[in-house]
Amino acid sequence: MLGDWLHASGLTVRHLAAARRMSAPFVVLDERWPHHGPHSGYLITTEIGPLLPRNDRLLPYPLQKFFSRVMKDDLWEPRLLAHLMLRAGKAKVLHLVTGDFDTWICRKRASWLKTKVTATFHQPVDRLRQIASKLEGGMLDGIVCVSRNQIGVLEHLVSPGRCIFIPHGVDTEFFEQAPSTQKDDRPLLLAVGVHRRDFITLMSAARMIKSRRPDVRVRLIGPRDGVAGVVQDGAVEVVSDLSDVELRAAYRESRMLFLPLDEATANNALLESMATGRPAVITDLPAIHDYTAGDAALFCRRGDVQAHAEAALRLLDDSSLCARMGRAAHNRALEFSWPRVRKLLLTFLQDVCD
Repeated sequence: MLGDWLHASGLTVRHLAAARRMSAPFVVLDERWPHHGPHSGYLITTEIGPLLPRNDRLLPYPLQKFFSRVMKDDLWEPRLLAHLMLRAGKAKVLHLVTGDFDTWICRKRASWLKTKVTATFHQPVDRLRQIASKLEGGMLDGIVCVSRNQIGVLEHLVSPGRCIFIPHGVDTEFFEQAPSTQKDDRPLLLAVGVHRRDFITLMSAARMIKSRRPDVRVRLIGPRDGVAGVVQDGAVEVVSDLSDVELRAAYRESRMLFLPLDEATANNALLESMATGRPAVITDLPAIHDYTAGDAALFCRRGDVQAHAEAALRLLDDSSLCARMGRAAHNRALEFSWPRVRKLLLTFLQDVCD
């Protein structure tokens, strides 16, 4: 146990020393989900400042569990360590990349901690209402929404003007526009991701499309555990474990993004496909209109299988329309390039400081 104690204490001292060397005014707490690649729009947010360590320990495990039971708070130790590091580093603002899951860090904020805390929220409004109901006014000093319809759910938690829309970013230098790399004469419709996707509509629409155009391929890319429940009947190809380079190649091979959704805020797949110059057939949800419009996408009513299928067939049958909408999609994606979004976020964090 003594060795365990020394090891934990050594880590703490090391990170406190690192915190003192932080000269940047902004520090980031980030959650790196396994399915987010290095060019994901969620991860590039970390470029605004150094990362705050999140999983260090102060006490050996038995003592930590004992005090957690006594305090009825399993997160007291990482919260205390985070507050100590922020105090030592004198950071002006801590930004939570995933405020949906990380507001534990600003609960019971110590009076001696002068660092302000801001957060970006990504969850759609149905889930966000549950999250907001567990937050208290004053816990956060600023809130970033990635869709405008989130603002009404969250703005009561901060001072007026401190809950704003800043769009999600995309790495337009990596997901750059390129000619189609279609390997044969079988057009590819690409669906990407699993979160809040409407697989029932996807599968049914794919069958309808293939009944009219047997040459068409529909491919779903997503994490292995997320796509495990998709019916394997030949209507949709399922692919997992792609690198960012392989994902980019899939966008370039595709004719369009085909994305039936259940709900949405910002959507990585939409932005990445737009950046590569591909139009979208996508479910008509309020948040989607924060990122694209009718010159770059065909919108379909949620759950309407025929509408999704007919929209895809329309683009398949009109190559000039497909190309024109692809160019418009690329131009729109440039508005969400990471340097532009990063500037908006840094300006907001500076406003919170002032």
